[in-house]
Amino acid sequence: MTKNDNKIGREEVYNKILTIIPTLSEVQMRNLLNILEKWQQSKFDEKRKYHRKQTFVWTECSADTRFFADFIQNLSVSGLFIETQFPFFVGEKLSMTFSLPGADDSIKITGKIVRIDSNGIGVQFDELLPDI
Repeated sequence: MTKNDNKIGREEVYNKILTIIPTLSEVQMRNLLNILEKWQQSKFDEKRKYHRKQTFVWTECSADTRFFADFIQNLSVSGLFIETQFPFFVGEKLSMTFSLPGADDSIKITGKIVRIDSNGIGVQFDELLPDI
């Protein structure tokens, strides 16, 4: 960006971006997507009320009549992120069952999808988990 680019309006910035994207190779577009998703995630992290812990825990889930199993990538008392390629939509309700390392009992909890990106889904629990 040039020094004068800070003075153009939102619509002009948007139009410039739209003219640049078609000129990018697939690799460049994927790199740009990764950068934007990391930026979006960092902004989302700043808004979090509860700290997320990185993890790699298997979970079984159901949404309406669909069932799937995938890995939880991070977890807090208020939600989690599941790495998945299954198609979902924001607002969709999920039931999840998983076990934390070293725990005797499984956790069964419900929540709703609040975020979707190319790596998976962010789920906010309907009720807080006990301290994890």
